Amino acid sequence: MPMETVLQIEYSPGLLSERRAILEPLGYNVISVLGFSDALDRELLKQPIRVVVIGHGASWVDRQELIAHFREGLTGVPIVALLRKSDFGFDGADYNCPGDNPSLWIRTVAQALAGGREHTPPLRQR
Repeated sequence: MPMETVLQIEYSPGLLSERRAILEPLGYNVISVLGFSDALDRELLKQPIRVVVIGHGASWVDRQELIAHFREGLTGVPIVALLRKSDFGFDGADYNCPGDNPSLWIRTVAQALAGGREHTPPLRQR
């Protein structure tokens, strides 16, 4: 069975490394992108990405824009938004998940890969 490719975007090199170190031993191919402008690289859209994980280190506005960018560019690919404790969920993401709970976001990535786009409501209302 081919490895599933996860695209992760984060603003912290440390978090990128930590998440890669968690996901790769589980059998995922991980493409890691540091920052907003690198995430907008059109070449990423040509990769065989099966799920996009947007980390909680970016600003709310940047994460909202990244969700819209990947929703348009990777039609049908589920998007997981990792949240800070103070965050509201993103309506445009298929899955909203606390970023500080690795076991939960690992299960969320697996669920996204198994089920594709299954919109989960935001965790909190504005």
